[in-house]
Amino acid sequence: MEPEDNRLSTTALARKLKIPAQQLFATLRDYGWIQRAGDAWVLTPKGEFEGGSFQHSRRFGRYIVWPERLEQHPLLAAIESNQRIT
Repeated sequence: MEPEDNRLSTTALARKLKIPAQQLFATLRDYGWIQRAGDAWVLTPKGEFEGGSFQHSRRFGRYIVWPERLEQHPLLAAIESNQRIT
């Protein structure tokens, strides 16, 4: 069994990929990993399958985190290189 990955918020993952957070949120929404529920983002089953989970902090409330290894995912690698995955 592999050790637990470091978890990154969507915003922190965007920073690591050197793309705007809004672009990453929009891409994850467009590919069905997350969706809006009122004024919050929630995981879809696809997002959970890809390793997303929720974390809670007193300061920020409930938010989505992703395994750090996700930066190697083909979808995110394509965003980083400005390609489109079909």
